[in-house]
Amino acid sequence: MSIFPTSAHSSGGGSVLSKLPRPPGWVPRIRLAAIATVAFLIAALAGRFFADGRTTYAAALVLGVCFGPLVLVDLTLAFAMYVSVLFVQDISALSVGPNSMGLLVLLGWIATFITRSARTGVLREHSRLLLALALFVVWLSLSVLWATSPYEAGNGVQDWLLAMLAFVIVLTTLRTPRQVTIIATAFIVGAMASVIFGVASGALSAAVTAASETVRQGRFTGGGGDPNVQAAGFLVAMFLCAGLWSLARSRIARLSLLLAFISVTIGFFATQSRGGFISLAIAAVIGFVLLPRQRKRLLGLAGAACVGFGVIAAVAPGAIARITDFGGGTTGRSSVWAVAWKIFTEHPWLGIGIGNFQTVEPHYTLRSGTLTRVDLIAENPHYVHNVYLQLLTETGIVGFLIFLIVIGGCLRASWLAARSFDAIGQLRYGDLARAVLMAEIAMLSAQFFISDGEDLRLWILLGLGPVMLSLARRMPPAVTSMTPKVNTIGPAQRRVSATRVS
Repeated sequence: MSIFPTSAHSSGGGSVLSKLPRPPGWVPRIRLAAIATVAFLIAALAGRFFADGRTTYAAALVLGVCFGPLVLVDLTLAFAMYVSVLFVQDISALSVGPNSMGLLVLLGWIATFITRSARTGVLREHSRLLLALALFVVWLSLSVLWATSPYEAGNGVQDWLLAMLAFVIVLTTLRTPRQVTIIATAFIVGAMASVIFGVASGALSAAVTAASETVRQGRFTGGGGDPNVQAAGFLVAMFLCAGLWSLARSRIARLSLLLAFISVTIGFFATQSRGGFISLAIAAVIGFVLLPRQRKRLLGLAGAACVGFGVIAAVAPGAIARITDFGGGTTGRSSVWAVAWKIFTEHPWLGIGIGNFQTVEPHYTLRSGTLTRVDLIAENPHYVHNVYLQLLTETGIVGFLIFLIVIGGCLRASWLAARSFDAIGQLRYGDLARAVLMAEIAMLSAQFFISDGEDLRLWILLGLGPVMLSLARRMPPAVTSMTPKVNTIGPAQRRVSATRVS
């Protein structure tokens, strides 16, 4: 039995295999002998790769064989697995696995368009939002023309295009509330996998030791490459745990969500991300003001977060000291921000071209006033560590305003989805929509301290808002217990009543 409600009930019995999702009609039927032959050849080829030490090719081959059929049978589930892997994509043992999974998902999504089975109607429903998204992509592409380094600009456009493509895949693939819950659960599973890997590999104990020794290095990342980026992902999982609480059917499911929340919270505080801590506070305050019905749940969320905070405070007081030390400097951010603002003032409208900040910033070392960390500008150029300031610098006011329009449209869609679900009595999905909204606010707040605007997880999350709005507009009203009962008085009762009247 599923722990989350489904949009339709199964009809009667039947074998387990009969209840599995059927592949699309365009998938050819292959004889078992042919499948066995191909499997043997692939196994032999993979073994040869392993024997030659080419483990990257062998792993990619095995992954394609295992993951490819899932893409054909259930694209949503395959996409959910890919979302989970994004939390641990920097693990060296995975090699090219995450990129291979993304490529297979893309091919499966293209196939749905070829067969016209994709949810293309939603594109017309959110045409204005998609138009703004297209304008943003066009502006990024045009910035290559005036960029100092067209090569870096091209790489930047490619990264943002992949993020926009992930947004469109979400918009056109998810068709039911159950599929939305699957993707939301994938965020939690990915965050849990990252925490578990960090604990198993000793990264958590190393982070505790580094914090106790007041060493800057060694912060907990789990399966991510940057602790601040991973903290932003953990924030999303924390809010989605709360959003799925109403949809959980059993005590086991709710207990699992609670344990997941506490575990991810421990990982979140172990990253020692001050930006993440500020983002959590901002999202919680906004939620407490704008969502009065959810205040009890937010207080419960805060109580569970305090448990994780207490665990880290007990085993690594240095980590808590770093998180709460807002006067201890910004590890060079102030210097990088000063240079970025100087560049923006000289190129306010068009910017310097997407992906070109690190190329241009060394030339502004002596033109940006007194800098405390010149090495981060001239010797080892860094990102801006603020996606909004970086977009202002690289795409100018024009690109930045288009970006804000896209973000605002996604947040508005999440808010309207929550209200629409409430209006039809689907309060549980309304809670999920609010959780998505809070997760979006938290991750967008975290972008004030990192330059990771093209993070696929961010744009997959942003895509859930328009999807849920479309679902809310099409979902029938919930049947409540207040429905008037039908008068079912029988003939005998009518005769008794007539006798009494006479």
